[in-house]
Amino acid sequence: MKPKTTVVSLPVVDLDRSLRFYRDGLGLTTDGIDDGIMLFELPNLSLFLVGRDEFAKYSGRAGVAPRDPSAAAGCIISCAIGSQQEVDDILVRAAAAGGSAPQPAGDHDGSYTGYFTDPDGHVWELVFNAHTEAAPSPT
Repeated sequence: MKPKTTVVSLPVVDLDRSLRFYRDGLGLTTDGIDDGIMLFELPNLSLFLVGRDEFAKYSGRAGVAPRDPSAAAGCIISCAIGSQQEVDDILVRAAAAGGSAPQPAGDHDGSYTGYFTDPDGHVWELVFNAHTEAAPSPT
């Protein structure tokens, strides 16, 4: 398999709430909601947030976006972040926008790592690794 890009589709209970969280709270760019789907283009990732009914049509699985956000965490979406301060800032923004950041970021195996969940309980991992950031890029 040689993918050209990565696409992740996450089921959400309330698209308007997710729009406010990701666009207004975290500052991600989107054209908005279209036919029960919202797209955020991130570096090397197309993130689709799909209303629960639409997600069920595509996946053939009903009820995949639980009403209890603490029950969702079927995967962790990890992002490399540019600094420790940026990790901390994103955690504050996520919590203020309706998500949760259950604990402060901290050192984990040589990386500065923090976690937050969106309003549907999808878990995000933010990682800053000073060694990786300082390493020269391969040519």
